Amino acid sequence: MMMPYRAMLAATLATIVVATPSATAQRRIAVIAAGNEQALSVGKTVISRPFGAQLVDRLAIVGSYPSGRATYHLVRGDAAGPCPSRFVVVATGLGGAPAASEPFGTCAGQARAAMNRGGFVVSMPATAAGGPPVRFAWENGKMRLIDAMPAATVAGDDGEPGFAARQASTCRTPTSADPGTQAAVIADFESSYPAEFRRSSSLKRVEIAPDELRATVTGLACLARWPGAEAIVPEAATPLFASKRYGPAAFRTVETIARDPNSDTNLRAAVRAFGAEMLYRVDRREPL
Repeated sequence: MMMPYRAMLAATLATIVVATPSATAQRRIAVIAAGNEQALSVGKTVISRPFGAQLVDRLAIVGSYPSGRATYHLVRGDAAGPCPSRFVVVATGLGGAPAASEPFGTCAGQARAAMNRGGFVVSMPATAAGGPPVRFAWENGKMRLIDAMPAATVAGDDGEPGFAARQASTCRTPTSADPGTQAAVIADFESSYPAEFRRSSSLKRVEIAPDELRATVTGLACLARWPGAEAIVPEAATPLFASKRYGPAAFRTVETIARDPNSDTNLRAAVRAFGAEMLYRVDRREPL
């Protein structure tokens, strides 16, 4: 996993009033009117101005994601201006009153959230205009940026640098990690590899940007070399490479990386081997 970069603006914490409700009640969240503004109702608790000092025109509940006794509610705040959308996460059931994170995001309005072995994770495009996906993870009451870095080449409408998914310049040698780390990396892949990439029906509907596809192919090729991943990764990747919509582009990406003189030798070798494996697997089945 790549080191996170702190790129979020400071914001005032949300004001929480009223007593803490029961754990069952805290799983319910709604947008309510509070004078001339909107607020959040979590059971009997009211969170006024959940985006603190950042003014928003409209609140929307993206979804609620239970995990044991805790529930994570993803809330979007929309406003006019160069950054049309931001997000906060309201966590309940962690002991005490509901807790709202500081506002976070890339100004993109679309976000997907999921619970995996690493906890609660939210992904969204790198800028309001699109770009490769970046992820934020819940950690001690905050949403921190993971697997991404500031990127001047990915800019928003205001010209400010956006964020880009890290792309490997080489493949990490499997032997550089102990068996426990190797197992953890593979387990993380199995839990976090997008479910919509695993099914032909969803691949017909999902949008995969070229830079996201390149990052995905590169990551798959590198991980496929790891002990224990030789069969798991190609099997998971087969629907993507066999799809009529993205398969040809995936194989072109393999060819591009394999022939790129600026790519590291280890990376080119990994991509060539992975491409050959995927070609063998796809040739054994009809395109999806």
